[in-house]
Amino acid sequence: MGYPKALLPLGNGIFISHILDALIRVGLAGPRIVLGRDAGQIMPKIASQQVRWLINPDPGQGQISSMKLALNDLAPDHVACLFWPVDQPGVKEEIIRDLTRLFFDSGALITLPVYKGKRGHPAIFHRAIFQELLRAPVEAGPKGLVSRHTAETALLPCNEPAVTEDVDTPEDYFRLTGETLNEALRRTGIRP
Repeated sequence: MGYPKALLPLGNGIFISHILDALIRVGLAGPRIVLGRDAGQIMPKIASQQVRWLINPDPGQGQISSMKLALNDLAPDHVACLFWPVDQPGVKEEIIRDLTRLFFDSGALITLPVYKGKRGHPAIFHRAIFQELLRAPVEAGPKGLVSRHTAETALLPCNEPAVTEDVDTPEDYFRLTGETLNEALRRTGIRP
């Protein structure tokens, strides 16, 4: 993208603030943000938020390395952890609320949204499988764990493509916002 995804404009905010605001409105406690190379740029933009910052020293190891960092930071009283990649900011608050409700009502170890048969994010993992996630090989990521626990996974069917669509390119950004990346950056006073 040529610019940190967490700081990309979305409505009147940025990707990361949109995600944090939704988590707060749903009432999920103790958000943690795992940052990598762009931590110095991102932290000041949302310094007023009540979050815990974690810095991944080697984000090149993939998503699972950030997940492990977050899990290691949780207190023993956390029942579960919801993982929401910053490149999927279009997920609506209602999906998070429904996903959380399904997690508690179903007793599942993993809870995922599904759009047109494809599993997406955010994902909720029960504490009972934290150690398994922590032992997962970096190259395998969390997909192997999800495959092993298909019978203990609750799926939330939804009509929301944002649960499966990453914003990885300027074209993805345009599909999400209806605005080119350069237009959005200029509108918000950010130099591309």
